[in-house]
Amino acid sequence: MANPFEKRATEYLRDDEAFLSVVSPEPLSTFFQQPAREDRLMDRLVMIIGTPGSGKTTMTRLFQYSTIRTLLRNESLDTYRPLIATLAECGAIREGVPTVLGARIPLESEYREFWEFPYPNELKLGLMTALIQARAVLAWIHNLQSTGVALEDVRIIPREGTGAATASIGGTDTASVLAKATEIELAIYRISAALVPPTVDAISATAATAYRPFDVIDTVEVTVGEQTLLLRPLIILDDAHSLQTEQFDLLRRWLARRELKVARWVITRFDALTPHQVLLSPGLSAEREITYIKMQNDRRRALDRSAFRKMARDMSGRYLRRMDSFNRRGLTELASMLTTAPELFSSSKLDKLRKHVDAVQRRTHVSAVRRGELESKIDNYLGPAASEELRLAALEIVMERYLKRTRSQATQLDLFSTDDLAEFDPEPSKPIGVDSGVIDGAEIHLLHDYDRPYYFGIDTLSDASSENAEQFLQLAGVLVSHLETKLIRGREMTLTAREQNRLLRERAAEMVREWDFPHARAVRSLTDEIAAQCVSKSLEPNASLKGGAIAFGVLQDEFERIPSTNPQLAQVLQFAVAYNAITLVQDHGTKKQKWCLIELGGTLLLKHGLTLNRGGFLERTVADLAGIVGGTTHAG
Repeated sequence: MANPFEKRATEYLRDDEAFLSVVSPEPLSTFFQQPAREDRLMDRLVMIIGTPGSGKTTMTRLFQYSTIRTLLRNESLDTYRPLIATLAECGAIREGVPTVLGARIPLESEYREFWEFPYPNELKLGLMTALIQARAVLAWIHNLQSTGVALEDVRIIPREGTGAATASIGGTDTASVLAKATEIELAIYRISAALVPPTVDAISATAATAYRPFDVIDTVEVTVGEQTLLLRPLIILDDAHSLQTEQFDLLRRWLARRELKVARWVITRFDALTPHQVLLSPGLSAEREITYIKMQNDRRRALDRSAFRKMARDMSGRYLRRMDSFNRRGLTELASMLTTAPELFSSSKLDKLRKHVDAVQRRTHVSAVRRGELESKIDNYLGPAASEELRLAALEIVMERYLKRTRSQATQLDLFSTDDLAEFDPEPSKPIGVDSGVIDGAEIHLLHDYDRPYYFGIDTLSDASSENAEQFLQLAGVLVSHLETKLIRGREMTLTAREQNRLLRERAAEMVREWDFPHARAVRSLTDEIAAQCVSKSLEPNASLKGGAIAFGVLQDEFERIPSTNPQLAQVLQFAVAYNAITLVQDHGTKKQKWCLIELGGTLLLKHGLTLNRGGFLERTVADLAGIVGGTTHAG
C-alpha cells in the first residue's frame, strides 16, 4: 500500500477495525481523562481546540457508538485493550458496555451558507440548529442500526415535563422519531439547496416548525440480546471553524445552555476564536458553562512531551504494520531503524577543530593545568565513549566561560612580565561546571560550524513534531520512504545520523515553504527573524543560553495588552499559533518577572538548526514584534 505516513491515514480509514489499528490511546489519556474525572465531559458544552493534525477528529471518533462496539467486539485482542481501558477511564465504557451514543456531524460549507440567506439572524440560527438536531437524531439511529440494533429495540426516553416538545420530535417511538427527523432534514435542505432562497413567508411550515430534540431527549434505551443499555446521546460537531465568526458565536451560545441534556462537543481550530482567546488562553477557563480541551497544552509541556514520545513510538509501529513490505519482515519499530550516534568526524575537520581550540586556549589565557582540569570535568560528565569533537567543542565553551569569569583579572595582564604571564592562572568568579546545557551548546556549535548531525533518533523526531500527530507523520514519512527504498534495494535497514539530519531539515524547510494560511507571509517574516536572532545568540562562544534560544520573551503584562493595543500583531500571532508555527508559553517565571514566551515550532527549529531543548529565550518588547511584522500583515 501507499506510505500511510504521507497522509492523515485515519481520515481515509472508513472501516472501524482499520481505523482502530492505527490509533494510540495516549492523547485520549492526556486530554480527556482529567475532564472525565471531574464530570465535565457530558453535562455541558465541550470545546475541543487544536492545530491542524493535533488529533481532534481522531480522538472524538473513538466516542462514536459504532467504534466503541467494534472495540468491545474485539476486546480479547491485545491491540485494542489499551484503548478500551482508556475509554473506560473517560466514562464511555462501564463494566464492558457502552454508556454513550456518540455520532459525528461535520460542519461543512453547507452550514456556512445559512449565513448568506437574506433572513434575520434568529431565523438563520433556528434553521441551522434544527438541521443539526435532525441530522444528530438520524446519526444516532444509524449508528445503532450499523451495529445490528433493530428500531424496535430502541426507545427514546424524554426529560420530565416535556410533553408537547416530545410530541414535536415524533414522540418516544423510534420509528416516528426517525421519520420526523427525516422530514425536517429534507424540508430545511430544500431551502439551503435552492438557487434562490425562498422568502420568509414562503418557508414551509415543516421547516419553520419548532423542532428541539436536544431539549427533549434525556437518554436512549437500547436492547442488545439479553442486555438493556441506557445510553447518553453525544453529538460531535466537527470543523466548526468553517462557520462564519458571528454564526459560530451564536451556535456556541446556543449549545452552552445548561438545560440541554444531550452531550455536545464542538471541534474547532484556533482560527475560530478571537485573538484575545488565543493569545490569553487562561481566559478560556473563565466560562464555567463550557469545558475547554486545548490540544496544545502550554502548562504541562514536560508531561506532554513525554506522553507524545510514547505515542509517537506506538503510532509509528501501528503505521509500519500497515505497510506489507515492512510488516512481512517484522520491521515494525521505527526507533530500531534510526541510528542514534553520529558517524566519525573526518580527520580534516578534527584537525581544524583541534587548532581552533588551541587558539581559543591562548586567547582565553587558559593555562595547561587549567585546561587539564576542564577536560577532566568534561570527561567525567560525558564518559569514555564520547567523541573527541564533542569533547573539544565543550572545552571551547568552558574556556570561553572561564575568560568571562576572569575578565577583571585579565585586564591586569599588561602589568605582568613574560615569565609571570606563563604562570597567570586566576580563579574564576564562579566555579565552572559541565552539564547537559554545555553539551547541547557544543552540539549546536558543531552542527553550524562543522555540519555535524544533530537531529537523529526517534526521540528527536518526536520532539521536533511539537506534540502534533500530523507533523510527526509528515516528518517520519520522509524517513520511512527512504527506508523503504533501502528495503527494495536490499540495503542495510538503518538510516545514518547524517541521513536523518539532512532529510528532516529538508522536509521541515519544505513544510514551512508550503504554509498557505491567512497571514502566512507575515508569520513567516516574524518566525524567520526570531529564528535568525536565536541562531546568533545560540552561536555565542560561551553558550550563555546553553543549547541556545528558541523564543522571544515579552513581559506578560505587556503581552496581554496586544489584542487591544496592536490588533494587527494579535491577528498574526493568532494564526501563527493556529497553524503550529509558534507556541505561547504563558507566565514563564525568570528573573523575578513573568514572561510570555513566543516559542518557535518544531519545523522551524529543524529548518534553522536550533536546539529542541526548551527554555532559552531573548528578552524583547511588543514594539520589537510589531516592527518585524511591519507591512507584511496585509498579505496571506
